[in-house]
Amino acid sequence: MEWIQVITIIASIIGGNVVLMGIIANVQNKRFDDINKRIDDLRQDVDRRLDRLEQDIREIRQLLYKVFEVPHKEDK
Repeated sequence: MEWIQVITIIASIIGGNVVLMGIIANVQNKRFDDINKRIDDLRQDVDRRLDRLEQDIREIRQLLYKVFEVPHKEDK
C-alpha cells in the first residue's frame, strides 16, 4: 500500500468523524433549545399563576375591608 492510499484512508476516517460529531452537536443543540423553550413556557405559566394569585388576594382583601369596614390604603 502506498503512502497516498494510507493518507487518503486516514483523511476519510477523520472526515467521517468530523461529520458525525457535527451531527451529534446539532442534535444536542436542538435538545438544549427544546429544553430552554419548555423552561420558558413553564416560567410564563408560573408568572400567570402568580399574577392571578395576586389578583385574588387583592379581591379577598377588598372584601374583608368591606366586611369589617376597616379603612385601608389605596392600592398602588
